[in-house]
Amino acid sequence: MKIVVATDGSVIAERALRAALDLASKLCEPFEVDVVAVVDYVTAPAGLGKAPVMAPDLLTTEAEAALAVAHDLAAERGIGIRTTMLHGHVAREVLAYADAVGADLLVVGTHGRRGIVHSMLGSACEQIVRDSPVPVLTVHTAA
Repeated sequence: MKIVVATDGSVIAERALRAALDLASKLCEPFEVDVVAVVDYVTAPAGLGKAPVMAPDLLTTEAEAALAVAHDLAAERGIGIRTTMLHGHVAREVLAYADAVGADLLVVGTHGRRGIVHSMLGSACEQIVRDSPVPVLTVHTAA
């Protein structure tokens, strides 16, 4: 089984990775886990103005850190993962990557935003769930 996990370095993304590793180790043999982080400095909510000149570097550094954390979390469990940094629109890149590697399952965290915050920021998770041809496991924030 091939599982693709999207991370943005947040606590909820770490919970999603832990859930994917737990699921895979309990239910699937053999399994492969790919963790992707997407650097998206092109898509910004309208009205926020132009991104700072250093935005690409900062976002790349954050993505590298998120992938390093994912690697460490998997290593703690004795599980090898493949990490990949992508560039572009988050949902499109995650879906294209999953298709390219033949993913059987996508795992993503969701912050459960609602109302004006959701309409301003959108939801990569929502678009992934809506457009994915393979099952998507969403992991929510702790209650």
